[in-house]
Amino acid sequence: MTQTTEQENTGGDSHRQLGQWRKAYQRYFALAFAIAALLHLLLTGTYYFATREPEETVGVMVSKTEYDLVQPPVRFEIRAPKLAKSFSVSKTPSYAQTFAPREIKFEATQVTRVEQSQTTARRSSGSANRTEGSIFYGALTGGSGVDAGWGIPGGAVAFGRSLGVGGRLGWGEGQTAGVDFQPDLNEDVTNVRAGGTGLATMRDELVDVSNFADRLEGLVIQNPKNKKKVSGMLNFYQLRWRATKSEPNGEDGWNVFPQAVTTLVNYVRDSTDVRVNLMGNIRLEDRQLFSVPFVFMMGYTAAIQYTPLEAKNLGLWLRQGGFLFIDDGFASQSGAFNKSVRALLKDALGYDAEFERVLGTHGLYHCWEDFDGPPPGVDDANIKKPIDVPTAPERYTEHYRYLEGIFLNGRLAVLISNKGYSHAWGQWRFLSSAQGGPLDNARQLHFGVNILVYATTAKGGIIDQARQKVAAEYQRK
Repeated sequence: MTQTTEQENTGGDSHRQLGQWRKAYQRYFALAFAIAALLHLLLTGTYYFATREPEETVGVMVSKTEYDLVQPPVRFEIRAPKLAKSFSVSKTPSYAQTFAPREIKFEATQVTRVEQSQTTARRSSGSANRTEGSIFYGALTGGSGVDAGWGIPGGAVAFGRSLGVGGRLGWGEGQTAGVDFQPDLNEDVTNVRAGGTGLATMRDELVDVSNFADRLEGLVIQNPKNKKKVSGMLNFYQLRWRATKSEPNGEDGWNVFPQAVTTLVNYVRDSTDVRVNLMGNIRLEDRQLFSVPFVFMMGYTAAIQYTPLEAKNLGLWLRQGGFLFIDDGFASQSGAFNKSVRALLKDALGYDAEFERVLGTHGLYHCWEDFDGPPPGVDDANIKKPIDVPTAPERYTEHYRYLEGIFLNGRLAVLISNKGYSHAWGQWRFLSSAQGGPLDNARQLHFGVNILVYATTAKGGIIDQARQKVAAEYQRK
């Protein structure tokens, strides 16, 4: 029992010590918390007072100015509308009756008797007892056998057609003695002119293409039964472009052979009934370009300079039916002019600028004269210097048996020649013996007429569109 009591005393002491340790721990914890809070407050207050800015007194001065109230010069008052004058609904017009007497004199006309032949007697038989009269500017003449009647004062002669039978030139039978001078028609006149629309009817009705010269740049008609009979009118334009340099002969690249265009135009006038008007040059930025059906472009060794607007206008014009013929007078596809003009066409037409060879079966070679292919050019004549100048560059020995073109919706819109036909048209007859001249250029001029005829008569071109408009207008009439 004593041992049990000792164990109980030992357990009670341990519990007592544990309780005292807990109280001491709680007391130290509370003291530490108070010290931390006090330290926190001390630091916060120190920071606040250290960073606080002193208060400053700011003075503001206010000036007060008094102004006198000024009345506006005009006073607007809304007033009810007031009529200054009374209106009457209707007024009674007053008339002043006046009478001016007019004297009218009646005189008998002088009649000249004409002996009547037997033929006349037969025509007038059975109508002797009939009367007739004539009206001439309001004057009425009586017929034969009338003693008195209305006549033209002074015996004037009436030139109007008689309303009756017999005389027509005066009072009574008049100067014709009752003879009717109208022709005897054995049968009625019938209209043998076939009706219809289009250019055939226009030819039947004698409508000339010159009537449209003031509104169209060209209107060419080809006889379907004879392709050599071509008529109409065409304004011929040459493209003017900016070059990177002048040519060896001193001319600009766009007109390096000035005689070429004049020679071709004169030949077309002499060989066809097409009235070709040489209009000069035109630029790609000119708005008139969109009404021009055909444009000729030549070049030599200088490259082309152009703007995006010029390339855009060229593409729009070609898509709307324009035809462009390009001739390389240097006859070298590897030349600067040839390369730059192809770049221009690519910028103008984009993916549509596909250069295809024009086969010998194409209508271009058979629309006026017949060709198996392109006629000879500078390359075939072995002319190494198309410009007879010592400083002129020599061309490479290149021969081209074909022409190239760009087709838009099946229509040949661009024709590219590497043959130098512009040199053949303007220079071959004047070539020196050192260059193998002079040379005959008749066949090259024939092909120039083919190009013009095809460009102005092809379906879908500007002239074809104008022809349809003219036919539609004529049909409405």
